[in-house]
Amino acid sequence: MKKNKLFVVAIITFSTVLLGLAFGLSTIKTVVAVRRPVNFPAPFQKDPALTVEGITLGQKLFDDVSLSKNGKLACASCHNQVDAYSSAGIKINEGVNDQILGTRNTPALMNLQWKHSYFRDGRETKLQNTAINAFISPAEMGETMDNVVKKINQSPIYKQHFKTIFGIEEIKAKDITGAIEQYLLSLVSANSRYDQLVAKQKDTFSPDEKEGLKLFKDNCASCHATDLFSDESLRNIGTAMANDPVKKFKVPSLRNAEVSGPYLHDGRFNTLEEVLEYYASGVKKEAGLDPLLQQHGQTGIPLTGAEQKKIILFLKTLTDHAFINKTTLQ
Repeated sequence: MKKNKLFVVAIITFSTVLLGLAFGLSTIKTVVAVRRPVNFPAPFQKDPALTVEGITLGQKLFDDVSLSKNGKLACASCHNQVDAYSSAGIKINEGVNDQILGTRNTPALMNLQWKHSYFRDGRETKLQNTAINAFISPAEMGETMDNVVKKINQSPIYKQHFKTIFGIEEIKAKDITGAIEQYLLSLVSANSRYDQLVAKQKDTFSPDEKEGLKLFKDNCASCHATDLFSDESLRNIGTAMANDPVKKFKVPSLRNAEVSGPYLHDGRFNTLEEVLEYYASGVKKEAGLDPLLQQHGQTGIPLTGAEQKKIILFLKTLTDHAFINKTTLQ
């Protein structure tokens, strides 16, 4: 297997490690050194140390429908790998109770080591707590954390995994969410055509894509900053509903945007074309609107139809096919 020049790829596949776990054969901790991609800033999250075994157990928990109240929904049910761990084509995901619907579109999951906060409104600063929210939210998996812990402790397979990997006899909530956190932190996306360009590996950009990159830097990069394509800020872009107490939402990364629509915090826009058109002509002046969207006596970001198309061509160069189709630890 070749070593990707942008980040280290573990030499053991998920399937191999899962097989070892299933038979209790994993007896060592194989540290995964996720090297910072050459075009990324320093990661914000420093801990925990990642191991192949911990990540693989975390994935098993992430994929386990039995941990939901009705035994039919897992974290992975909404965070699909092929959609960059989002839910392509779904505005708002249904949880275990079809009478209780959430209000937020499922965000893509990637490069979480570089995030300062989580959820669309940035209300959580600890990644482990996002897993707790998924387990207990009535609009998601609808279980209690006590029941999740009970299910894990009643499973001989999970008991063996936690004992072998972490030396834990009595599994607690923090042990479960800690393993899931390891898996989430391993989800690094940095091998798009754009990354290959900036790393001077390969230039496959068309003239229109290069023009789109320039237009993006001139008009969008104040918020979608650095090669993470987000400055991690909360901003009011004029899309909150009148009865929504939250007016500001996190600037999302635009990596893998091609495969992770619909867009915005409530999934109101189905296509990138609709998003660009909103910024060009749909932003209305209101109290608290971000200053960047009301400059030079006008609201929004003035872009012609041709300019919007070129920016979208550029955004599609941010699709990391190795990430969304990967079968190995990264």
